[in-house]
Amino acid sequence: MKRLTIYQLNTDPLGSADVTVLDAFQVDIVDTDDFLENPDADGNPQLDVSGIPGFIGDSTSFQVFETYSGTVGTEPVTFTLLQWQGTQYMVLTAGSVEVGETITGTNNTIVNAPPAEYDTLPDFVCFVAGSLILTPDGARRIETLKPGDEVITADGSAKRVRWVGRRRLSAHELRNNAHLTPVRIKAGAFGPGRPARDLQVSPQHRLLVTAAELEVCFGDAVMLAPAKALIDGARICQEPIEAGVEYVHLLFDQHELVQVEGIWSESLYPGDCTVEAMPERSLRELDALFPDLKAGAGSVAFPVLKPFEANIFKEKLQLCAPRLP
Repeated sequence: MKRLTIYQLNTDPLGSADVTVLDAFQVDIVDTDDFLENPDADGNPQLDVSGIPGFIGDSTSFQVFETYSGTVGTEPVTFTLLQWQGTQYMVLTAGSVEVGETITGTNNTIVNAPPAEYDTLPDFVCFVAGSLILTPDGARRIETLKPGDEVITADGSAKRVRWVGRRRLSAHELRNNAHLTPVRIKAGAFGPGRPARDLQVSPQHRLLVTAAELEVCFGDAVMLAPAKALIDGARICQEPIEAGVEYVHLLFDQHELVQVEGIWSESLYPGDCTVEAMPERSLRELDALFPDLKAGAGSVAFPVLKPFEANIFKEKLQLCAPRLP
């Protein structure tokens, strides 16, 4: 069953310049069509909101259905407000936000939100086809890997790939969902071989970075940072993709770091937003292969920087080379 995230806000975005995300709830999509809308076209509940405290109604219709925009750090986000009296709730429609982060500049005028297709709501976390992944037999294009193949991981050992997921987004889909456009990290952006060639990943995909300032502020000199937070418009950028893009997921028995184009980057981690971003076919495959897999299960390979934290330090950050610091 598909799911999405409903976020709790601290206040009504219409009357406040800034809103802070207080909590997040994963809910099942029980809709009989593909769109979140107000009211539902078929007159049925759209989401199972029974576990959300203070949620009004059964989601056949919402208390309000207004669209708002703002920024988290320097990154734009848009969201649809579902409830403004009592407890404020919203769903994200573009960009990303985490619990504890503040969306600034949200005191917009009232604009009714259009229906949103469920499959376009979350972000993807994956590599772009064509990326070279280090294996015991040398570098291989990621799209040629299949379950059972071995890949070199950060501890120096070879781990077997358990699952490979793929999804192609057309140029039309990318134009309508600009937040899904790949981030391009140009060859040598962080020094010779870092990366060895231009590397493209999804905006939420996390790369291993290091800086002395990280250890001072967070107690760890090596952390994972989302690619979108490293964008500087020169070495790292998002560019229109006229031919579309194919994203590829790699899943291991646990969260791993793999060497791609000479740097370390994460494998698929089944966190909440990652799992919710997958199409139904991929979710069924995962359920069959990993019946005990739960969103967010297990631990990440390295501590994670939030997007706004990575953005603060991005001028200091370096991508980790094949030999970890």
